[in-house]
Amino acid sequence: MTEFYESYIGTSQKERQDMLDYLNKSSIDELFSEIPESIYLKEPLTLPGPYSESELSRLFATIASKSKNPSSVVSFVGGGLKEQYIPAMIEELMRRGELYTSYTPYQPEISQGMLQILFEYQSMVAELLDMEVVNASMYDWASAVGEVLLVMCRITRRKRVILAGPISPKRIAVAKSYLEPSGHEIIIINEDGYLALDHLSKIIEEEKSLPAKNQTIAGIYFEVPSYYGTFPDQPQSLADMIHDIGGLVSVGVDPISLGIIEPPSHYGADFAVGEGQLLGNAINTGGPLLGILAAKYDKKWIRQLPGRLIGKTKELNSELPGYCITLSTREQHIRRDKATSNICTNESITAVNAAIYLAALGKQGIIELAQNLMDKAHYLSTELNNLDGVTSAVYEPFFNEFVVKFENISHESLEEKCVKSNYFPGIPVEGDGCLRLFSVSEVHSKDNLDNFVTFIKEVL
Repeated sequence: MTEFYESYIGTSQKERQDMLDYLNKSSIDELFSEIPESIYLKEPLTLPGPYSESELSRLFATIASKSKNPSSVVSFVGGGLKEQYIPAMIEELMRRGELYTSYTPYQPEISQGMLQILFEYQSMVAELLDMEVVNASMYDWASAVGEVLLVMCRITRRKRVILAGPISPKRIAVAKSYLEPSGHEIIIINEDGYLALDHLSKIIEEEKSLPAKNQTIAGIYFEVPSYYGTFPDQPQSLADMIHDIGGLVSVGVDPISLGIIEPPSHYGADFAVGEGQLLGNAINTGGPLLGILAAKYDKKWIRQLPGRLIGKTKELNSELPGYCITLSTREQHIRRDKATSNICTNESITAVNAAIYLAALGKQGIIELAQNLMDKAHYLSTELNNLDGVTSAVYEPFFNEFVVKFENISHESLEEKCVKSNYFPGIPVEGDGCLRLFSVSEVHSKDNLDNFVTFIKEVL
């Protein structure tokens, strides 16, 4: 029988037996019989030690020193998350206790300061995306994609959605986990790394040939820039095609890219999603992150949004501003089984960080940062393309991420040589040969880029 320890489990042996009797189970093992026996722990873990606190600290430091991280190497890893420079003022402000310990206010109107900064976060992101409504907030980009696809299905009362163009395989996997268990269908179209308008046109024409009541496409999701860093040729035409059949359009964006390219609302997007880690949040070993979800204003649409919306009003008998949670559709609150989402954990701390970052950079700062990233990326791409055995910017035009093809070398060999010399050579992507997705950030100096090009020339 599985052994439980009183120091960790608060129930007594009698209480556990009473519960088993009530459930008509003879043992704890029978209660958890759905768990495959092959993954049961048959004997206690063999652990070294015991160690004193100082010995344990030294052991962990020794283990940690074997790992390489973006701050100690030149990393070209991107695809949604990336290393960036975070101004010291942001780190200092985020150490303030009232911000650092932020969490969901369960008596929200008491927390006027927190509600105000979340309202300001929503307002600045709405201005950046040129959308009327932004929620506060989602887990990450991938969960925001899954949620917005469900929103489109609920609004249109249809069951199929299209994912078009290069999209991160991880975001696609999360989207499937959101939609497929609830009976929805995802159509994936990605041909040659671009938006396949011809293929999409055929699907749209087939849909238009059906009576309106039999049409099933709820909408489309694509990314600008795409997962390969590219810009689609005709996003407005694509949006018009979807709107013609009563569908909705969602676009995934790199928020920094909006310093120099049009926001999604300008080419017909109804919703926009993205990753707020790019707004001054540290990588943090992959979390916590910040999912952005924005929408055009429509009262019916707003009630389908997941998460929470913070609103601004006036105090009673006063002209002073007051902040409140205008909409909260979480199942923990009043919605219960009618909730639009089961997202519970609030990403307030990363939303606050993003708000401070946006306020610190300002409009001109975002423009200059975006231009800087694009200039560096095109410089590196050009230099790599001058090397024999390298084809850079396989897909173009691009922002600050691009796909590079390396001849006569495998992914494994390239990675091994790069890591030994303190480089992370991007992310492997599907295709013939050694294709890697490179991302350039503001932390890369010209020397970093030139030295990497020299290194690749020697490797090849």
